[in-house]
Amino acid sequence: MRVIAIMSADHDAPALAELEAHAEVTRVAPSAERSSAGRHMLEPLWSGPLARRIERMAWRSALGRNLLRITPLDRSRRLWRVARRDGGLRDLVRSADVVVALDRDAILTVWKLSRAAELGESWDAVYGGTAALFALKNRR
Repeated sequence: MRVIAIMSADHDAPALAELEAHAEVTRVAPSAERSSAGRHMLEPLWSGPLARRIERMAWRSALGRNLLRITPLDRSRRLWRVARRDGGLRDLVRSADVVVALDRDAILTVWKLSRAAELGESWDAVYGGTAALFALKNRR
């Protein structure tokens, strides 16, 4: 079984270790590093100094965070913009059994990938490690 784990930042999530025990996992995250075995790195989510300042100010309040979510500065939207241009990610998804969003900012990317007709319907899209394990169990 093959699992593609999409994250908004390259980090070790507790769910990854459990998933790796049950399936072949490829991590997908934005990073300046090069892709390697078991990792597919997307182009980093760069933003300019003005955008970073706006983001820092917005995260100080609930209203600011909610307003930021509806702008192009939203991290989930930036991740999707980077992912949709990556042909290697599309090839990985076509060969996957399960595609999992491991954090909140990756949900939009996994959802949009699941809606893309050219990627097929042979894989499951889920959010979280537990849901990925459940989907793997149901595929056997």
